Amino acid sequence: MATITPTNTINPATMAANWGPGVQNNAQKWQNKTLNPKVLFNANPQQNQANWTAGVQAAAANGTYATKIAAVNLATMATGIATYGTTNYAAAGVNKAAKYAAKTQALAAAETAVLGQVLAMPKGRGANNNNRMLAWANGMAAYKGKI
Repeated sequence: MATITPTNTINPATMAANWGPGVQNNAQKWQNKTLNPKVLFNANPQQNQANWTAGVQAAAANGTYATKIAAVNLATMATGIATYGTTNYAAAGVNKAAKYAAKTQALAAAETAVLGQVLAMPKGRGANNNNRMLAWANGMAAYKGKI
């Protein structure tokens, strides 16, 4: 005869075994909820920024970054990179090609403008080359977040 036994512990092996199929089975639900949110993520950017800032400040005050970095398991990280990270990285070259292509005109124009400034500067060892390097870095920094 079967017995009913209450479970007052969580089995990590069961959790691990159920996680992957659970994610796969809920992919369509994720898509539907993401494409049909109750509130758009950009509906209130000022409040979102304030909340983000408060969260970052709280994390900094609690030492969260240092604690989490210290707890990184490098063996697990290496296994993840070898198992799926490299494949996903390579796939991004295909999956994000259209997004990159949409920015190339503005990016090329920015690089051409900065290159023109740098090419007009004197070349040579020391200060001249340092100035050219800084002109490139500062010129491109002016476009950050605008392309």
